[in-house]
Amino acid sequence: MSQAHQDEWIITQLTTNFDEGFRLMFLAYYAPLKRIAGKIVGSGFAEDAVQDIFTKIWSNKVCFDNVNSLKSYLYTSIQNQCLNVLRKNGLLENYKEALQNEYWEEAILDEEVFMRLYEAIDLLPEHYREAMIKTLQGESIAKIASSMNATEDTIKAYKRRAKQLLKKQLCDLSLIYK
Repeated sequence: MSQAHQDEWIITQLTTNFDEGFRLMFLAYYAPLKRIAGKIVGSGFAEDAVQDIFTKIWSNKVCFDNVNSLKSYLYTSIQNQCLNVLRKNGLLENYKEALQNEYWEEAILDEEVFMRLYEAIDLLPEHYREAMIKTLQGESIAKIASSMNATEDTIKAYKRRAKQLLKKQLCDLSLIYK
């Protein structure tokens, strides 16, 4: 299921079956929000910041009208939580830097691109997908070849073809980074 369809499903579930919608939202957004928070406040504080957001949503049974309001709420909430953490812990220099809008926009954009990349990788044929995931996890070509019972040349071919397919699927993202 694409991220857009998943987000629409989350919105629907939050209004019809809050517990299930919340579970789906948590699964879809916990890790991305934690990565964003980690860039701002460090991994030690990131988990607490994200948990606070989901606790508030759960406690107040917050529902959203559309995907934009969901994302806006989550990204604004993580920004505010991170600023509170920085302020509370006396990290004034980090606080001033974090107040800059470009800083937040870049962190959120990076996360959106990351999500799109993994969504595109999920659509690859099995061998290509496996080779790309293992590559992103830092495994060497030799180790990937061994675990997939293939030659190194085969793995190189899988990766080359996977990159070609990913370029086609993600061509609109190249406009962002030019």
